[in-house]
This record gives sequence, structure tokens and C-alpha cells, in this order.
Amino acid sequence: DKSLYSHRNCYKMIKKVILIILFFAFYLFVSAQIQPNLYKSIDKKAMEQWVDSIYNSMTIDEKIGQLFMVIADPRSSYHTRIIRNIKEQKIGGVLFSGGNLEDQVESMNLYQKESRIPLFISFDGEWGISMRLKETPRFPKNIMLGAIQDNKWLQLYGEEVGREFNELGVHINFAPMLDVYTYSASPITNTRSYGEDPKAIAEKGIAYASGLENKQVIAVGKHFPGHGGTLQDSHHTVPVIEYDKSRLDSVDIYPFKEFINKGLSGIMTGHLYFPALDHKTKQPTSLSPTIITDLLQNKLQFEGLKITDALVMQGASHGKYSIGVEAIMAGNDILLSLARPAEEFTAVKKAIEKGLINMRTIEEKCLKILRYKYIVGLNNYKPTICDGLKDRINSDYADWLIQKLNSEAITLLKNDNDIIPLKQLAEKKIALVALGETSSNEFQYTMRYYNNFDYYKLNKGEDSNLLFSTLKKYDAIIFSIHSEKYQDLTLLQSLAENKEIHLCFFVAPSQLNKFKKIISLSKSVTLAYENTKHAQKSAAEMIMGGLPAKGKLPVTIAGLFQKGTGIQTEKVRLSYQHPREVGMDVAILGKITSIIEDGIKEKAFPGCQILIAKDQVIVYNKSFGYFDYAKTHKVQNNDIYDLASITKAIATTTAIMKLYDDKKLNLQDQLSKYIPELQNTDKENITIKMALFHESGLMSYYPFYQLLMDKTSYDGKLFSNKRDVTYHIEYDKNIYMRNDFEYLPAMISQTSQKDISVQIAENLYVNNHFKDTIINKIASMELRKNTNYLYSDLNFILLKEVIENITKEPLDKYLEENLFSSLGASTTTFLPLRKFKKEVIAPTEHDKFFRNQNIKGYPHDDIAAVLGGISGNAGLFSSANDLAKILQMLLNNGTYGGINYIYEPTIKLFTQTKSLKSRRGLGFDKPDKDKEVGSTSIQASANTFGHTGYTGTCFWVDPDNNLIFIFLSNRVYPSRKYTKLMDLKIRPIIHNIVYESINCNQT
Repeated sequence: DKSLYSHRNCYKMIKKVILIILFFAFYLFVSAQIQPNLYKSIDKKAMEQWVDSIYNSMTIDEKIGQLFMVIADPRSSYHTRIIRNIKEQKIGGVLFSGGNLEDQVESMNLYQKESRIPLFISFDGEWGISMRLKETPRFPKNIMLGAIQDNKWLQLYGEEVGREFNELGVHINFAPMLDVYTYSASPITNTRSYGEDPKAIAEKGIAYASGLENKQVIAVGKHFPGHGGTLQDSHHTVPVIEYDKSRLDSVDIYPFKEFINKGLSGIMTGHLYFPALDHKTKQPTSLSPTIITDLLQNKLQFEGLKITDALVMQGASHGKYSIGVEAIMAGNDILLSLARPAEEFTAVKKAIEKGLINMRTIEEKCLKILRYKYIVGLNNYKPTICDGLKDRINSDYADWLIQKLNSEAITLLKNDNDIIPLKQLAEKKIALVALGETSSNEFQYTMRYYNNFDYYKLNKGEDSNLLFSTLKKYDAIIFSIHSEKYQDLTLLQSLAENKEIHLCFFVAPSQLNKFKKIISLSKSVTLAYENTKHAQKSAAEMIMGGLPAKGKLPVTIAGLFQKGTGIQTEKVRLSYQHPREVGMDVAILGKITSIIEDGIKEKAFPGCQILIAKDQVIVYNKSFGYFDYAKTHKVQNNDIYDLASITKAIATTTAIMKLYDDKKLNLQDQLSKYIPELQNTDKENITIKMALFHESGLMSYYPFYQLLMDKTSYDGKLFSNKRDVTYHIEYDKNIYMRNDFEYLPAMISQTSQKDISVQIAENLYVNNHFKDTIINKIASMELRKNTNYLYSDLNFILLKEVIENITKEPLDKYLEENLFSSLGASTTTFLPLRKFKKEVIAPTEHDKFFRNQNIKGYPHDDIAAVLGGISGNAGLFSSANDLAKILQMLLNNGTYGGINYIYEPTIKLFTQTKSLKSRRGLGFDKPDKDKEVGSTSIQASANTFGHTGYTGTCFWVDPDNNLIFIFLSNRVYPSRKYTKLMDLKIRPIIHNIVYESINCNQT
């Protein structure tokens, strides 16, 4: 008995030791596993309480069903089948694959309601929700993202996709793709891979996945152990990848190892056969225990969710057991998209009964799935709210981020003689030709903001000979390739031999091989990767210097460009980006719309353009209303407005600055030095500086048009403060004019004649020498008794004479040659009807007194009109967009587009000098800090400079905030009596909103 007792004790001791050894072995195994971050960060106690509460109530069928994830089309015709899978197979999740937001939400909410245990909702969204759902944000594909050098943008991208999935109610994203780009013709990795560098793929995939999981969305790296080494498509066959273990470990598997080591949650196993990894079973990875259990789980220590690729694919070729059974036996946790879920469910149950699958295995996988359901918030499931979902998904932040990703990726592959950004806009006649676009596109539309290019398009089947014959007249041609159907054109090659050719590709890198000859002949090559509006916009801005070129080619293009090719450039012009780009709040800027709508309703103006630029970025460029209250022409961004007195600052003062720069005049120079008519008069000592300050002593204004009238043709005055039979034309508030006068036949004619050929309106001409009459009249006027500040048009009429007498050419020609044309400010011009159709020019006044017609394309200002449309005080026209280029040049201290126009000291002298007698600067206006509500925002810095125009225009430039504000309207249409623009303080109120947007903290 004692011996038996001793043996029993010994046996118990041995058993205890074995249990301790097994416990420590298990502990060491578990501690060696790499636990995903989502799992590590959760409250384990709370999680296990919820998991136990669910698990303990589950039937065997429900435990098995958690491993099944079926594919669903959100259309209602599929509901019966999915609900049957929920009720009968107790499925654990659904993968959605198309449709629209409303149908998806309806389906998800229905399926969740029908399921006792909350369902995993998954999505195959490699480039966001838009990969499957219409009218949602379209993010770039991976090949473009592979060109981005700063991976923080990919993490932000992942976070945004995660946010959108949270809004939609999606828990798993089958992304990122970690496959290495090996073959350009691969149907799997062509545009879906980040590139050919395993390290870069790992970094980008991890950044994106980390962003997703920061929003509690499970990221799933795919297709383990790598789909890159084949030209075959696993949707249709089982690709065989013959690489040895060394290559696989250092290249294809590398991104997955890094993904696992960084604690990401999911891995999708591919339908790929790797003899080097499993030559015995000859099973695809997704069904191979050697690869999934031994390699992925044990050797690589992955503890997260192992999910098969869609088992409905032809690549999921299985052996003697059902595909679902073999997938579980291989080590997968979730079986995705089985062709016949009901049959596979039955097969798994039978495999358990036969001992092929241990029920403990099912239980462990079920528990793992339940834990991840808790992690993504399904313990507190709430139905997705459809109302407002589209707006929440399509946020302004998403739009900004998409544009940012595109901007960071655009790649400049060739740049002979640093020709990009394009320069010498005035010296070259440039055409844009779109190949493979049936209509106007964002690329050409964006290019239009930079210069007045000519635009053409060519599609398959169209006559190219006629087009190429037309293109011979151009100095440079930019070809944008939008379709994979194109390749080297013989005519294009012949054109490139004699012309400056630029190529911009909106196709995958692999397509460039079709253009080897023309690429060799071109001066620049830009790769934009995709034919989307965001890619087109970014490419245009990069070519023109609105954006710097930053991207680097993520793959090698055989015979053309090596991986890593990417020429860097600098930003030299304005760009057109979202307010977030410069930290401005788009919601606050949104207040502008209601103010403008109220202004139009109050008839403060019929329409307008508003432009806001900060930090060399145009963040707001919008047009409102119409040219008139009859709504005959909706205002567009490229329409042209009469700038009125803005002419003083933009034309006359800028020309003076240029001449000062060239040492052709000094501010202390007397006007009489350049204007002989002023010599030996009381105006002889007026200096240029005094004229710029409006401190010359000259009167404010003189009605020179009266010198054209026959004084004997009427009795009494021309105007009265009261309306009656004679004074029946309302000219302004409380001012009524007569129109029974006649013009002097020698001064005015309705037809152009030898001595009367200076056109002042439609079918109205003035004597060729009337300009001399005006100068002589000014010379003969009496000066005021003091030279205190008095705003005067006459000062700038004289300054224009100074400019022309020094340059020996008209003011308009001098500015066009030395500034406007080179800047690409084509709409900034005097006499716009010489260059543009009347339809794009806003009308000003319906003049019933002086010119008896609608004024359109001719200056509203009567002095500028009788001077033939070119004057120093008024007469300049422009769109807000082109005016911004001139202002940005001033803000850049004289430089724009890589060209220096005016030296920095000169810019600072003119824009920052302020009169001691008034708020005025040298040709510019300044903020009136003595007024609570002046012409500017109360927040405008003291260094702000600008000008207002009588027609309802203004601009303000704030160097301290690197800010430009432009407001253009025709508030004088149909009559100058409309003063509500000023009465309602609309311009300073909007200007103040701009500062609110800057000062608001971004969230």
C-alpha cells in the first residue's frame, strides 16, 4: 500500500510538472505573438464581459456562422438571400460590393436588425468608398500614392477613409494592398500596388492602415504572401509563383512582416501557389496550413484576423474537402464570399462531427471574432442614419485631402533646361491639345486660369491632319494624354522635331512605353497617373508653377525612366486650393454667400466676383449673380469688369514704380519736367509724389465732356436737384439731367472720320486732339489755396502723361509689354473689346445722358471715355483672377512666375509709405483706422494697401497676413443711383469675414 501510495504521489508530481511546463510553453508562445494594436488598446475586462455574455448564449451553429462572411449587393432584390443566410447559416459578416449610399444604409440596417449577433460590415475600399459606392469621395489609387514622399498624407488619408466608414457603419476595410509591383502588365498590381520597393510599400501601407485603425476600422493587408510575382489573375486561375525563399522573404513577404510587426489587425490570404513555401500540398496559400498556420501565425507571429480572399474566385482551387472546410483547416478565421454558403456551412458541421475540425478551433476563432466586434464598437451598435449622410461623407475636408494627395504625387519626369514651370508667357504662342477627351476637362480649365491659351482636343477616329496643320502656327504645344488607347503618333513626332512639345500623361506609368519616341523629343514630361479631375487640376498647377513638383516615380518604366525619377521644382505662381490649405475655415467663408445673395436681392449690385488669396494660394474664387437684373448672363470667373479707379493703383502707379525702378524718374521730379503744358503755370512745381498722394492742389474732378457740347443748344444748367420736364433723366441720387443739348460737330461724330476717330462708345467718336484740350484745361485751372489732401482724378491724368512722355508709347502698350502679358493677366487690359467678345464684359451704366446707350466694354468713367478709353484715372478692365496675379507680384516684392518685374525696395517704398496728411499711400489707398467701419476690415493691418473703384470694385493686400482680397461688381448698372453697396458696407463686412476665417482655430 505504501508503495502504491508513493507511486501515486510521484505520478501526481510528474503530472503537475508537465502542466506547469505546458503552461509556461503556452505563455511563451502567446507572449511571442505580436498582438495587434487595436486589441492591446481595449479595456480587456469590459471586452471579455461582453464577449462572454454573447458567447455563452450561442449555439454551435452560431459559433460556426461567425466565421462566414457573405458578399451582398445592396439592392433590395438580394435581401431575401442574405436574410436567409443570417437566419439559417447564422453568418457573422457581410461584404458589400456596389450601389449607392442610400441602398447600402438600408441594407445594412435591415441585416443588422435581422441578426441576433451584430454583423461585421466589410468593404473592399482600396481607394475609398468610391471604389464601390457612387457619389462618394474618389481617392487616388495606390500607384499614385506610391509617388508621394511624405507618408503622413497616407495616414491622414487612412484616417479620413476611417471616418467615412464610421459614418457609414463599416468595420473592416480590405486594404491596404501590400503586393510588390513586379510586372507592368499584371492585372492585379498595375495600379493597385504602391510600387516596386518593398520598404516603401511597407511604410505606405502601414501609414494608411494606421490611419484606418486610429478610427477603429480594421485594416487588412493583402494578398499574403504577395501577388506581385505573376502575370496571372487569381480571379480566373491559380497563379504559380516560382520565386525562391530568399526572394520571397526579402521582397514579397517583407511588407507583410513589417505590417505585422507594427501591430495591424488583419491579413488577407491570397489564392496563389508558392512551391518554395509549400510544395507538398500544392494548395493555394488561402488553403495551405503550411503557409497560414506555420508561416503566418507561428513564424511571423501574427495574432490578428486571418481572412481569405473571396473564395468564389477561380484561384481558390481546393482538394478533397469542401473549400470552406479546407480554409478553416488551413488556419483562416473568416471565410470570405463563398459561392454556396449554405452547402459550405453544412460541410463544416459535418467536418466537426467527423473530427476533421476540432470544435475547440471553431470556438477560439469565434471568440477572436467577437473580441474584434467589441473593439470596433459592435457592443454598442446603432443603426446608420441616412439623413445627411451624403454631406457628411462628402465633406470639404475630404475634397481638400484628395486634392492634396494628388498635388503631392504629380511627378515631373523630364524637364529640359528647367523649362517647367512654364515661363515667357508673353513671348510664346502656346496651344493645349487633349488626346482622348470628348469634352472640356479640368486640366485645360485650370490652365485657363494661368494664361489665355488656345485649346484643342482629338479623339480616336477624328481627322488628325487638320489639327496638326493648325498647330504649326504655335511656338509650344502641351499635349495631355487622357486615354490608354493612344500611342506615338507619326504626326506628333514630326511636330515635335520643330516645335517645343510638352507631354502630360493621365494614364498609368506602364502606358508610357507606347510613347518612347515622342518622349525623347519632348521638352518636358509630366506623369499624373490617373484621369481624374483632381489629377488634372494638380498637373496643370504644377506645370504652371502654382504647385511645386514633389512626386517620385514608384516603378521603373523600362527604357525610359528608373524608379525614383522625379524632378523637383519650386512654387512660383498662385495656386487654386481649398481654404484648409492655408488654415482658413471654410465654414466661416461660407457666410459670404448669404451676404452676397442679400446684396443682390437689395439691388446693391446685380452680380460680382470675389477672390481671396492667402500665402500664394487662391482659396476662394467665386462668381455670383448676373450681369444685370434681367439675368441675361450668369457671372463666370473669367468675365471682365470695369475696374474704374483701381486703374490708378494697378496701371498708373505700377507703371510709375517700374520707371522709378529703371531710374527714369524720381518722386521729387516735377510733373512739368515731362509735361510742357504745365511749365510757367501755378502747377509747375507739382511733384510726382504730390500727385500720388493727392496733395497737388488740383480740384477733384472736372466734367470735360461739357467741352464737347454746344452751349448755344440749350438754356440754363445741365442738371438740377429736382426732376421736371426739362430735367427728367435721373443721373444720380437727387441729380437730374437734361438731354436736349447738341454736341459740337467738330468734336463729336457718330461715325469715324479723319479728325474724329477716337472711339468713346459704340458709334460715338471724339476729336483726335481732344486729349490736348484736356491737358491744356488742367494747366489753365486755378489751384486750390492749399495742398492738403483732396482725392483727384486729375492727378492721375497728368501722371499718365508723364509715363507716356518718358516711355514714348501709350500707357496700355507699355503695361502690356512690361507686365500684364508676361504675368498671364490677359483680361487686365484697356479697351477690352479689342481682345474679347462683348458677351464676357459686364455692363456698367445705361447712360441716358452723355452717350445714350448701355455702356459695355467702354469705360464708365466719362474722363477715361473721352480720352479714348485709356487714362491714368480709370479705363482698366479685368477679371478678379487676373488682377490677383498683379497683386501677388506686388505681395511677392516684385517677383512672379520666376520673373522679377519690380525691385523689392521700390515695392516697399510705394506700398508702405503713408502720407503725413491723410491715410493715402503713394498711389495706393490705406486703411482708415480713424473710422469704425471704413473701406477695409477693422482687422486689416496698418501695412495693408489697396484701392476702391466707383463701379463697385476694390482690392486690398495685407502683407502682414500675406492676404489678397478682391471684390468686383457693376453696382452702377443700370444706374449710378444704386448706392446700397456702400450703404450696407458689404465690401468691408466680407473683408472682415476673411479675417475671421484666418483667425479661427482649425479643428
